[in-house]
Amino acid sequence: MKKTLLLFCFFGSFFYARSQSYFGFRDDNYAGIQGALFNPSVIVDSKYRADITIFSASSTVQNDLYGVNFTTVLSNDYDLSADAKKEFKTNNHGNFNTDILGPSFMLNITPVHSIAVFSRVRSVTNLVDVNGELVDEVNKDIDVSNSFMFSGGNPNGVTNSWAEIGASYATVLLDRDEHFIKGGISLKYLMAGVNGYINGSNLSVAFTKNNTNPSLSEYLSTGTLRTAASYDYQNGDDPKFDMSSAGLGVDLGFTYEYRTNCHTCMGNRYKLKLAASVTDIGKLNYKNLTENTYNLNGRVSQQDIDDAEDIFEFFDANYTKVSSRKGVKANLPTALHTNFDWNIDNKFYLNLSGDFSLVDAKKVNGTAIANSVTFTPRYETRQFSFYVPITYMQYSGTQVGAGFRAGPLFVGSGTLVSNLFSNNSKGCNIYAGLKLPIYQNYK
Repeated sequence: MKKTLLLFCFFGSFFYARSQSYFGFRDDNYAGIQGALFNPSVIVDSKYRADITIFSASSTVQNDLYGVNFTTVLSNDYDLSADAKKEFKTNNHGNFNTDILGPSFMLNITPVHSIAVFSRVRSVTNLVDVNGELVDEVNKDIDVSNSFMFSGGNPNGVTNSWAEIGASYATVLLDRDEHFIKGGISLKYLMAGVNGYINGSNLSVAFTKNNTNPSLSEYLSTGTLRTAASYDYQNGDDPKFDMSSAGLGVDLGFTYEYRTNCHTCMGNRYKLKLAASVTDIGKLNYKNLTENTYNLNGRVSQQDIDDAEDIFEFFDANYTKVSSRKGVKANLPTALHTNFDWNIDNKFYLNLSGDFSLVDAKKVNGTAIANSVTFTPRYETRQFSFYVPITYMQYSGTQVGAGFRAGPLFVGSGTLVSNLFSNNSKGCNIYAGLKLPIYQNYK
């Protein structure tokens, strides 16, 4: 329905805004806590005696519908719907990921045992199988719209935000000649934030325009729709963290190093490094979340839409609620991370890393990351690193970024170069952080 019965306005807004984080930097041997977020085994036998992070943040947005020119997108008169390049599909996608790390630290207790404690706030939003042509109609003013009929298919959207306090432990499992293996685990207490989702089944929308009186234009729809929110939207409450709900999460990781560079020094002395981890195993229990299912078979007018104050009021007023339930568990964005790092010559490295979702993004309330593969040339020293990540992102294609670490400060972007020189950027990533590094005595 127009404004897709307000529903796809809700969906479409996520394309405009938007657990991949810290592209390039996280593979640095001096990444510290930020590297442990992807593989807890990295904290042992590290370059730091201790690493104290004051604050860091990373945010990524990508989609396969809108392409923009970032040199003009921040201008006051920029209109996304009018100025962006568009690639309409019957199954457009989008993803938004924000990761904020609060006060955190890691400590090498002994040469073979390390611990870390971290605080973190995260938000993940997914959109899959959204009809892009329908989104385009949503963005048009009704005065310039024409009659249409679209199959909305089975769109799925979910947003999930939460806070976590975690503790990590890592140890050396094998240190024999050239072969070195370490493993780590992180346990996380999860504090539920805001969870909401919309899932459609066999949706279709037909719009008949009334040229004489556009407010009497009609929409005929079919299908069913599930909506849910962890806050009491039916009584007008704004989104807020659900402090009464919680959960537990686990990260597991291992690292193998083939060490030929040095047999007498300590610290990372590998020629080749292979690492793998599974992160975000667990669920959040939203005790107060209410899910409603509506039968959308029926007609409404443009005036009905204009009179509705919010999407949920609109559904309650115009469609039959066929079921309702309270209390839903939301999965974490469980993912597999792989890493191959080659120390070419002293300070120069080549890295290939991958992030792969283990959650089906089409699942109802399925929080998932978008898959990506990153190739990163890196220059690394004790006080300074520079890297150029080249990433294939599942929804936005290939992106080129750049970043650096200078002592306690690191700044970067997985899409900087692409955003500066492309007039059709479909992704954006930026990150920065400040830490107090306490180095090992060796270099």
